[in-house]
Formats: sequence, structure tokens, C-alpha cells
Amino acid sequence: MVSRVWKIGLHIQQDGVRAVAVQRRRGGWQLKKWWYFPLVTATDNHGVIISSEPLIQALHTLRAELPAQHHVRVAFPARRTLQRTMPLPGHLCESECQGYVTAATAKVLQMAPDSLFSDYYPDAARKTLFVTAAHRQEVTGVMALVERAGFSHYTLTPDACALTSFFSYAAPHIQGIAACDGEQWLWATRERWGCQPEGGLGSLVETLSVPPSQWLCCNGEPQDGVASCEPWRWLTWVHPPKAPDEWRFAVALGLAMGSYPS
Repeated sequence: MVSRVWKIGLHIQQDGVRAVAVQRRRGGWQLKKWWYFPLVTATDNHGVIISSEPLIQALHTLRAELPAQHHVRVAFPARRTLQRTMPLPGHLCESECQGYVTAATAKVLQMAPDSLFSDYYPDAARKTLFVTAAHRQEVTGVMALVERAGFSHYTLTPDACALTSFFSYAAPHIQGIAACDGEQWLWATRERWGCQPEGGLGSLVETLSVPPSQWLCCNGEPQDGVASCEPWRWLTWVHPPKAPDEWRFAVALGLAMGSYPS
């Protein structure tokens, strides 16, 4: 399969903006470009992305360097989302199913349905819905920021969910992939994803009951008993120079290479 469209993963973090552009070619992925825009002041508050003029300028610069045919996946903080499962209702059209999901999720959270943004996808057996929900105000805030910078062809994807794209390239025995973004651990298994602000990888291994030998870790320092995850090596065509602290680009690269149901 060959595509002229640049697939871009955009990850806004406290210390800066990281982005990766790839293109699908026969035989694999080609790296087109990477970007890192350092930011002196923090860009988020407890996971909520805060708009600032330096951030807007960085996004403007990125947008100006993209070709006409492109699609951007923007990381949304997983810690600002709620995940749950619910039975798949029968004989509902898509709009009715969306209404059912939103109303049921809002009831659990004791919130007004119009204050939530939710998405969902069914399991393989089509008996269960996997639901992701977030505060509508926070979702629209990120969308307004991205659109203010001039982007129009984009989607939002939880940052931890981006790690699931690497399972296609990892060894079959790997059941968990984790990445440290400087202040928290993002993680994904073959069925779930999420974040852990405290406790380190050891606590995460224990919580999810996945032994260290079945993990890949994207981190600046080696973790005892855990293999390092180097997602850049799964690109078929790469050119210099290398990105600084390549492990910090794991989410951006996963967003660019991935295809997600939600």
C-alpha cells in the first residue's frame, strides 16, 4: 500500500511540543520529518493543555511545514479520560447508540449528558462496548487550540492509546508497553490502556499482573528485567539527524503510525 498523505502524530507536553510525520510506502513506513519545539513554561495543568502564545507559535510553525495532503492525530491526556465497558444494545442505529452511551456514562458520573464527550467501539464478539469519555469543555479547549493554529484535518486520540500501535511490530509474547513522559507512566496492554501518575513501572507491573519479561519500556533509563522499546527501529526508512531523547517521541510516533477504533 502506498499513500501520499503524511501521517502526523502531535504530542503536547509540559516541556515542549513533539511531532513526527511518516508516510506509508510499500514495505513499511518512511520517516518524513520530526519536530521538537521546547517551551519554557508548562503547557498543562494537571493534564489539561493550557493555551499560550509560545505554544500557538510552535503549532503555527509546524502547520506551515506540512504538505497539503496530511492528517494529524493530536494526543489528548489519558488521565483526563474515563474508561468503562457496558453491554452492547441491540437494534440501535449509530446515533441512538451514541445517545445511549452518553446518557449511561453521564449517569455513572452524575453529570449532565451535554457536559461529556464520549466515544466507543464494540469488542470482537460485538457483545460489549468499550467507552472512553472526557469533559466536553476540555475536549473543545484542545480542539480550539489546534484549530487556532490552522489545523483542519485532525483527530484527538488519548496519549496512552498511541502505544497500542506498536503491538503490530512487537514480539508475540509482549503483553504490555509503557512510556514515561517525564511526569507519569503511560501504558497499554493488548486490551486496555491508561496512565499511572505515581509508583513507577514496578507498581504498574504489579497492578496489571503482567510480568516484567512481557513488557517493553520507552524510557531514558533501563528498567530491571524489562526490555527497552525503541519504536523508531520499526520505521523502514529513516534519515539523519536523530531526534533528541528519541524515547520522548514514543507517543507522537505511535499516533502517526497507528490506526485506532476510537
